[in-house]
Amino acid sequence: MKEFATLDKAIELAKQGYAIYPLIENTKKPPKGVAGYQAATSDQNTILSWFQKNPTYNLGLRLDLSDLLVVDIDMHDPTKNGRTSLARLFKQGLTLPNDTYIERTANGGVHYFLKYAGAKVRKIDVWPGIDLLSDFTVIAPSEINGKPYQAIDGRTLADIKPAPQWLVDKLAGQKVNWTSEHAYTTRQKKYTGRLLDEMVTGTTQGNRNAWLTKIAGRMFGVGADPKTVYNMLSVINDSFVDPALPDREVNTIFHSILKRASQRGRH
Repeated sequence: MKEFATLDKAIELAKQGYAIYPLIENTKKPPKGVAGYQAATSDQNTILSWFQKNPTYNLGLRLDLSDLLVVDIDMHDPTKNGRTSLARLFKQGLTLPNDTYIERTANGGVHYFLKYAGAKVRKIDVWPGIDLLSDFTVIAPSEINGKPYQAIDGRTLADIKPAPQWLVDKLAGQKVNWTSEHAYTTRQKKYTGRLLDEMVTGTTQGNRNAWLTKIAGRMFGVGADPKTVYNMLSVINDSFVDPALPDREVNTIFHSILKRASQRGRH
């Protein structure tokens, strides 16, 4: 990455009113002392203080403050190929605007940026390999393992097109009428339901390791497969722990609880 390329981009976006935040070099994790996307700002003095000392930081963009939605097409999992899912949607007449702002991601995927004024969402695998994000995202010129996020065809955020109506309807159709559902969920909620609620509630700096350890233990406790537990821990950490723990700490937590669960199973 060209030196200060991230700072230059951050200042450019801030002048346009976008809220940005720093991410540790080569990762999607915020640096210590920065509360993830919730710390995002368009204040240029704050941005300078972040990036002048750390010119190789990656760059995050807060989406909800700008009424943006990212359709994240992943292709690194052969069982969940977003390109295949996109082709199936196309055959149904459900297409995304190809003239909107699009970035190629570091792992070979694609981010479609769209205008969307609905409720904040982070929905994983809405279709296999396709996530819908309107809270935050990594953006160019960030790099992961030397591979950059890149805008295609020289486009900018000024080229973003509105989300198609079918996609807006899809998101609206997944909303829950919490008022009418409250009595039912209060009566019927089981242990696993309470666990899921606690996962989504998440946690903040101060008790992140202990909280994630507890969640891992509970997932093993309800009989989840180790692979499921590991994948869920990664998703929970990225989406609901603020700021997220480094990957190595999540790995340590997982292996610690796995060892404990294995020892219990032998008794």
